[in-house]
Amino acid sequence: MSSCSLRRIRPWLGTYVHIDVTAPDSHRAALSVEAAFEAIAIVHQAMSFHSPDSELSRLNREAHLRPVSVGVHTRAVLLAARRFAQLSGGLFDPTVAPALVRHQFLPTPTAPAANQEASWEDIEIDKDGQVFFRRPLWMDLGGIAKGYAVDQAIDALKDYGVLEACVNAGGDLRHFSRQGLRHPLVVRHPGDASRSIPLGHIANKAVASSGDFVLGRRGSEIDTSPIVDPRHGVAKCRPRSVTVIADSCCTADALTKIVSLLGQDASPLLAELGASAAIIEAPDTLHASSGFWSALGHEASPGHAPHA
Repeated sequence: MSSCSLRRIRPWLGTYVHIDVTAPDSHRAALSVEAAFEAIAIVHQAMSFHSPDSELSRLNREAHLRPVSVGVHTRAVLLAARRFAQLSGGLFDPTVAPALVRHQFLPTPTAPAANQEASWEDIEIDKDGQVFFRRPLWMDLGGIAKGYAVDQAIDALKDYGVLEACVNAGGDLRHFSRQGLRHPLVVRHPGDASRSIPLGHIANKAVASSGDFVLGRRGSEIDTSPIVDPRHGVAKCRPRSVTVIADSCCTADALTKIVSLLGQDASPLLAELGASAAIIEAPDTLHASSGFWSALGHEASPGHAPHA
């Protein structure tokens, strides 16, 4: 029996999620895609900053008053966020939501005003899945939760025995292939979002890309970057993008924020986590960490930034 390839696109996680699968037959392909979208929906519903009914919103409203129970997925993402905060010395901080609200990247939540001194260190997570905030704060798990959702979708697809799959959620992408087939990686040019840069091919890896050209606001906030530095607050947009390759999409997404703030100084952390990254600056400068080009199937560095 010949294999079947299927592609579906749905709006989730504040973006459009593309799922491509190749399965042994059409029935399994269809079932696997439905299971993958269901896995994404569960994460979205638990950790949406926009929904007042999400577990995240309940934490922002109540966790400074009493311990709040959360599900397995929210707990997993919170533990991952705390780990990346520790590894980055606090540069990755899920409690920067007040700055994002002030600059209209996020809506004002229905929660008590956040303490301006609050940080990730005010979040307590016990082994039973209860979460407590030492003082009022607004937490946003958007990017790292999106990466986690992509990982959950890939796990669901694997459970259905698909031969190959790719899940792409607005720049958070993960590829899986039982035969080691490779998937092309193309990113937007940081100086012109209408142009693309082909970087190479990945196999059984996750990729996250971040840039002000994708995330920046229009109108009065057009010059404001949504990548918040906990030390200095928001900054102006730059014609620059960061692409991270890692084993999981959750890790790749978290690292894009850290690399955006640390630049090439993030190399030791990337090496510690078995990840690699490239910083592309307009018009044609590319800085790649160790292992980046080999992860894309290149035997050696091309020696220059690929052009559109």
